[in-house]
Amino acid sequence: MTNTGPNTSPYYNVRDYGATGNGTTDDTVPILEAIAAASPSAVPTGDTVFFPAGKYLVSRSLVIPDGLTFQGAGWNTPGSQVNVFAGSWICAEAGADFSPVTIAGSGGAVRNLGFNVYHQSTTGQIAPAQPMIRITGHNALVEHVFLFNPFGGIYLDGAAQSVIRRIFGQPLNYGIRIDRSFDTNYIEHVHLWPYSHPGGTPGNAYQLANGTGIHLLRCDNPHMSNIFVFNYNKGISLSSSQAGTPHKVHLLNADFDNCVTGIHVDAPGQSGYSATMQMANVTVQSPTGADAPKGHGISIEASAAFTMVQACNLRIAHSATNAIRIDADNVTFYGENVSLESWHGDCGFYIGSRSSFAYMGVGFGYTPGGTPYAPKSQFRMARLA
Repeated sequence: MTNTGPNTSPYYNVRDYGATGNGTTDDTVPILEAIAAASPSAVPTGDTVFFPAGKYLVSRSLVIPDGLTFQGAGWNTPGSQVNVFAGSWICAEAGADFSPVTIAGSGGAVRNLGFNVYHQSTTGQIAPAQPMIRITGHNALVEHVFLFNPFGGIYLDGAAQSVIRRIFGQPLNYGIRIDRSFDTNYIEHVHLWPYSHPGGTPGNAYQLANGTGIHLLRCDNPHMSNIFVFNYNKGISLSSSQAGTPHKVHLLNADFDNCVTGIHVDAPGQSGYSATMQMANVTVQSPTGADAPKGHGISIEASAAFTMVQACNLRIAHSATNAIRIDADNVTFYGENVSLESWHGDCGFYIGSRSSFAYMGVGFGYTPGGTPYAPKSQFRMARLA
């Protein structure tokens, strides 16, 4: 039933517009009515559409206009409490061809909401689908959000100056993706863990073979901090789209655990235009199982010419092949206090191009035995005075 009376509160409760939150009734129309009431014109109101505790099934995208906030009552971590899916959840069917939430307006926000996909495959045949949250408006805020089991988590597409923080869950194909973003974005406090498809399940195996925790395409100056990514094929990937490649990537305090390749770069570059990355306090551990996919701790593929990486306090504790491998031309790697341990390839740090070089500081250490780096002609090693 639609609420037609005046609302003097800045909070518009979706239940007042007929949403049930019972998890089975399609609540799309009443939620859209609440959005229309909260933002009746093109002028931002700064109001909030409130989702009380419940499960809200939607069948098309809920579009957030300028200055509007979606606010839930919070969420519990499914599986950790008797009351699974307590709090406020937006739900969609597997394989959905729409994003349940789209932040289209400048200054739009999503807070304290969980997202769940119904009938997600348990056989490892994960149906492609649109991301749970798509951001196309500038200055967006996504905060304290749980992504239980989607194909894709958050896709920042053509927007910038956004803040994405306190993100939890297990998106199976990608957690956060950024493309066509020509200004700074901030990604903070991310924890991607197998909440929905634990180890030994087909969905978990799909994620390890195909998933990317954070996927950067064309973007400028993204700042990422306090990141934990577990059980992906690539922990973070710097790649490219038709719009270009990532630039000035900043990564602070990150752990890529049980990821086949922790840091992956395949963004094509040329002199003066290439992928660049600065990182500090980063660890990488690859999966140890005999049947696990094989990768490198850090991999800069042959396509990623002119990439530059600056790393400080980097530890690659386990890698199935090389700890660091550079196959591209004209790559520059600067390392200070770098530790390479327990690699299983021909050497710890391998450079496959004569035009690429690594400049390693006095803190460079490695597991005794084997070949720590090769060929020696491509390395410039600091010496104590």
